[in-house]
Amino acid sequence: MNTQIKLAIIAIIIVIPLASFVVIQPNFNSETYTVEHSKLQVVTTANFLNEFSQNIGKEMIDVTLLVPMGADPHDWEPTIRDTERLQKADMIIINGMGYEHWFGTLDTTDYRASIVDTSNGILTLDAEKHDVHSKEGEHDEPVEEFYIEIAYVIEEFEEGRMTQSQSIEAIEEILHEHESDEHNHDSNEIEDIENLLHEIENEHIEGTDGLEEIHHLISGDVYENHTKEDEHSKHKHGNQDPHVWLNPVYAQLQVKNIANALSNSDPINKNNYQTNAEIYIKELDLLDSKIRTDLSECRTDFITFHDAFSYFADEYGLTQHTIISSINSHGEVTPQTLENIISLAKKLDIKVIFAEESTSTKTSQVIADEIGGKVLVLSPLETVSNQNYVSKMTQNLENLKEALC
Repeated sequence: MNTQIKLAIIAIIIVIPLASFVVIQPNFNSETYTVEHSKLQVVTTANFLNEFSQNIGKEMIDVTLLVPMGADPHDWEPTIRDTERLQKADMIIINGMGYEHWFGTLDTTDYRASIVDTSNGILTLDAEKHDVHSKEGEHDEPVEEFYIEIAYVIEEFEEGRMTQSQSIEAIEEILHEHESDEHNHDSNEIEDIENLLHEIENEHIEGTDGLEEIHHLISGDVYENHTKEDEHSKHKHGNQDPHVWLNPVYAQLQVKNIANALSNSDPINKNNYQTNAEIYIKELDLLDSKIRTDLSECRTDFITFHDAFSYFADEYGLTQHTIISSINSHGEVTPQTLENIISLAKKLDIKVIFAEESTSTKTSQVIADEIGGKVLVLSPLETVSNQNYVSKMTQNLENLKEALC
């Protein structure tokens, strides 16, 4: 065997094992990247919240709807499998104001998820003493939003989802963003917040104590007993009307709350979340403007099935009358109720009675027959549909125009 052949054999013996070693080695960098940048697992409790979240998170999150297609959210209760899904989630997005009537029965102690109440910063009709629009029609955000953003950051810190330095940086950014706005924030209180941040940074006080003090500061000024979002069951919603999403102005605030929550939980993608939210909010703002313009010269009284459109009616200067007075769709319809509604419809010369897609139209049809009118759908957007929020609300607008204009 000559020297060249020997060298070739030796080379093969050495090279093949080395090549095999390289091929079978796991890509540690790739695995690490996947773990560090895995998508947030988000669970939503309503169809409209699912859509809002998808428009904001897009491919950056995995979002699932808890309530199944065809289910009535007023009756629905979570199964054992549903509670397991909630336990595994990184974030649970709820409407709030008692809409998720079952939520208070859950033991969320071991949940790792941050619970995002999208109604934060929205005043109920009972508490609302003034129009959310200025005389020029500009949309003024509630003063509470400034404080809610800070409260949410601190709650994320308290739950271990943000570090102390991340929390301080986020609060400083919120203060900076609101420096030039037109809200009448208490300057003394803002100064107190800034002083506490400096005390923490200079290690004059413990970070936990300082952030807790800031939390107490803003909580006392904004609304009474603002607790951690995962203690939602302790909130005293009482009989508050939860149908805020049917007012596109309030829907914009819900979108902002979701965007801020995603940004705080996944700061790497913060800019994307905020940009996506801004784009979607512009769509909602156009919807709001269209409703406002199209209904501005129309009659104002309409009859619908249950008390779902109070926020909508209040926003656009309408008067809602209902067949049943309940804020859910399962109130009792008595002969006296029918007689009263028929009498009211004749008195107001109403020729359209609104029904909902998730309930029987029989009652509405009986009334319509008595007044020589017709039945149209006014959807509360509570059941799963192939149509998106804007298209469903636009269809509601077209039906209202037929009834009122």
